[in-house]
Amino acid sequence: MAKETFKVVVIGAGLAGLTLAQALRTRGVDVEVHERDTAPTDRSQGYRIHINPTGTRALRACLSDELFELFLDTSGSGGQGLRFTDHLLRPLLSLDGPHSADPLLNHQSVCRVTLRHLLLRGLDDVVHFGRHYERYEELRNGSVVAHFADGSTARGDVLVGADGCRSRVRTQRLPQARVMETGAIGVAGKLPLDEELRSWIHAPLLASAHIVMGPHGARMFAATHEYRNRPSKALDLGTAGTGGLLFDTDTDYLMWAVTASPERFALPADTSLSTPRQLGQAVLRLVDGWHPVIRRAVADADPETLTGLPVRSAVAVPDWAPSRVTLIGDAAHCATPLGGMGGNMALRDAELLYVALVEAARGIRPVAEGIGRYETAMRAYAADAVLKSRKNLDRSLTENRMSRAVTRATFRMIDRIPSVKRRMAAEAGG
Repeated sequence: MAKETFKVVVIGAGLAGLTLAQALRTRGVDVEVHERDTAPTDRSQGYRIHINPTGTRALRACLSDELFELFLDTSGSGGQGLRFTDHLLRPLLSLDGPHSADPLLNHQSVCRVTLRHLLLRGLDDVVHFGRHYERYEELRNGSVVAHFADGSTARGDVLVGADGCRSRVRTQRLPQARVMETGAIGVAGKLPLDEELRSWIHAPLLASAHIVMGPHGARMFAATHEYRNRPSKALDLGTAGTGGLLFDTDTDYLMWAVTASPERFALPADTSLSTPRQLGQAVLRLVDGWHPVIRRAVADADPETLTGLPVRSAVAVPDWAPSRVTLIGDAAHCATPLGGMGGNMALRDAELLYVALVEAARGIRPVAEGIGRYETAMRAYAADAVLKSRKNLDRSLTENRMSRAVTRATFRMIDRIPSVKRRMAAEAGG
């Protein structure tokens, strides 16, 4: 049994924080999560997330049997892999994903809204919304106190910063660990995958996720999400579609996300200054001359789902000594979305950290030693993933016509070499 006096305080109820809380709660470790949002649907946290086999195995390790089965039941198919095309949807490279009877070996397509509802399941007495974290204080007795804007506090043996790219916990714990603006922004939209859409959509888009390599340093990711089973019923969420398509948990959909420089979008770098209508018009201007299906997907997107975000990336820092304050997810290793690695790293973090904290709670290993082991492992895989995602972004933003031509020619050549394609697909699978 876990020691009754051992308690973990988590700041942030996103993917990493909630997965960690589920793992600790399942193993009898006292945990509480503090989230600044006032409700789960206060703001969009994205649309579709790709969970690779590494992420799926982490969820299997962290969740109860019941929750993991619900995860599989409410997810969508990972499709037939990933297809790279040019802006006219001419094929460049196709990578096939695994198709195994074992779900731990497959890729999963997951709706972020659905996943957050699932991870909140059973944590009503653990997650506290409307809590604006400000700072922490380490006491001489070894405990850590989190201070909130309303003057309240939360005390625990360990404080975990799971508060995203702009983490306040990281700012205090590791002020040298900066997150930089990359000079790119992303705009995303979502539209229902209904019979009308199926009548005009490019058929391969229904089968595979697409990365569309556009001209002039623009890139689009597009994918469909079709539920295996309707989450509102499986998770007892009440009326489907509450909050419009942005927060809908039941409607199959097509989502797209375009990444480019603010200059290419003709938008301010601070996307919060632009209305959804302005975001949609900017993307339409950018994809002028692209395939008609792409232009229609942009034009037909539900205006309420149009969102824009700056693309950020962590800056590498030297190793640090462990303490009772640690970081997971984007707070630890903010990566660009180009590569689909951020969410899967967050899940891997939660798996590694919960083991260290359970050992500490049971007196098997000292707290700082366990956290040190976690941070050493996390730094190793995170540094590689953050660097790769940044290189992917830099390549996609290039304005050099010759460089883009070389990349496309290379992809076409790889597409004819099965052994190389299999290796690339395996690396993407984690």
